[in-house]
Amino acid sequence: MTKLLSAVSLLALGLCLALPALAQPEATQDLLCPEEDLALSLTRYARGLSLDLRGVVPTVEELQEVDQAGEVPEALVEQWLSDPAFVERVLRRHREFLWNNITNVNLWNASFSLSRFDGSAAYWRRQPANEYRGEAVPCLDEPAQWDAEGRLVTTQVGDSWLEGWVEVVPYWNPATTLKVCAFDAQEVEVSPLGSKCASLDGAADPGCGCGPNLAWCRQGSASVRPVVQAMGKEIELRIADIIEQDRSYLELFTGRTAYVNGPLVHYWKYQSEVPAGVRNLPVPLAPERLPELAYTDADTWVPVLMDGQHSGVLTSQAYLLRFQTNRARASRFFDAFMCQPFQPPSGGLPPPEEGSAYQLDLQLRDGCKYCHALLEPSAAYWGRWSEAGAGYLEPENYPATREDCVRCATTGESCSNDCRRYYLTSALVEDQEPYLGMLSSYEFRRPDHAGNVEAGPRALVNSVVVDGRLPDCTVRRALEWLLGREVQAAEEPWIDELSLAFVDSGFSYRTLIKTIVSSPVYRSVQ
Repeated sequence: MTKLLSAVSLLALGLCLALPALAQPEATQDLLCPEEDLALSLTRYARGLSLDLRGVVPTVEELQEVDQAGEVPEALVEQWLSDPAFVERVLRRHREFLWNNITNVNLWNASFSLSRFDGSAAYWRRQPANEYRGEAVPCLDEPAQWDAEGRLVTTQVGDSWLEGWVEVVPYWNPATTLKVCAFDAQEVEVSPLGSKCASLDGAADPGCGCGPNLAWCRQGSASVRPVVQAMGKEIELRIADIIEQDRSYLELFTGRTAYVNGPLVHYWKYQSEVPAGVRNLPVPLAPERLPELAYTDADTWVPVLMDGQHSGVLTSQAYLLRFQTNRARASRFFDAFMCQPFQPPSGGLPPPEEGSAYQLDLQLRDGCKYCHALLEPSAAYWGRWSEAGAGYLEPENYPATREDCVRCATTGESCSNDCRRYYLTSALVEDQEPYLGMLSSYEFRRPDHAGNVEAGPRALVNSVVVDGRLPDCTVRRALEWLLGREVQAAEEPWIDELSLAFVDSGFSYRTLIKTIVSSPVYRSVQ
């Protein structure tokens, strides 16, 4: 059938092209193929509009409504803009900007990973096994026993002391039970030695296990993927809420409302202090402010109000973990929402001067300063969010200059974990010495840029709203989406016009889209 239709179509096209030569003009004038009209026909316009706004073609009833009205009624456009499918279209567009899939990020320290290594009968943790049993081996394949004083009974096997297993209902699947080595299944929150078991201190303490229902351990993808997936999904809920409620688009970057579901609540309550390479401390929400949700409540989302230093998606977990350096965070924002990608000029960079390669301040180094003169002070706006992590470094505990970090940087005294991770504690060149003991984000900051660290990303957003770069870019990105091409030079004044209207509408994204799709330019797109 497909081949038959194709043949018929080609035959019709051939006849259409041949008619002027084969027939008398007066007899075939009405059979000639019409010239292509630059303005889309009403039906084609309605079809393209529905596809752009909803991803589906209009229904028969909708096309009849268009035909009867002689135009696409404004009420129908409003209906399509209010459709959940429009929200999904906007979400898909913003995924391209935010890259919010972070399923490849590992949040859990290996010491808190349960598995049946080497085909063992019960689940156990390889890393702490030396502390429990004297060797990295599993427990015995038999039920655990306790003596009269409540101590686990162990049996010596070679150089190891092995216990049995217990059955545990895991938090990620309460409908089943797992055999878990008894040492690994210990439920105490604080060990006899004083270690907090749901922290890295508990990893090497024989008095610590995985907690009630294995709360601070992980096992396979069922206890991992829902958490990182939820962090990415949470960004989309923020966007959807703004579009559905037709609120200011700026709330995407300045709003304090976030969302949590069961996996996220469990992670923040029990697992945030057992990090791997990335570090989410200090936690963004105190446990007492989290709703009561079970890990299995993955589809239940509850809005929560973040603290005042947070700035919409720019300080969300997914954004900070997807872009793990402050430079990357600033670069993505400039590219996606300010239409200012950091890239060399078309003619390339000039050759560096002799010795410039040893300049550690990238704002001055040849070949780097072209971008970094702007990127470095912009990255400083994220200076109080940890790199390779997402914890906010509050000024009370992490002042701009910390005396113990100054001391260890200048006297040879041993540095704390905080100093080593967040402060400059060693100088490779003389130019770094004035910044010893300061937060790393202050390194090489000019006096007029040092305030960016304390101001945070919200101050950056406000500045680019005032100078028009964010509204202009929002318009440009919307035009590129709906026109299916880059904006042409002759259309630049139109961007200015749309940008002013966008601001006057209270930054209504829905109104911006409606204005674009109602324009003659959009209607003429082939």
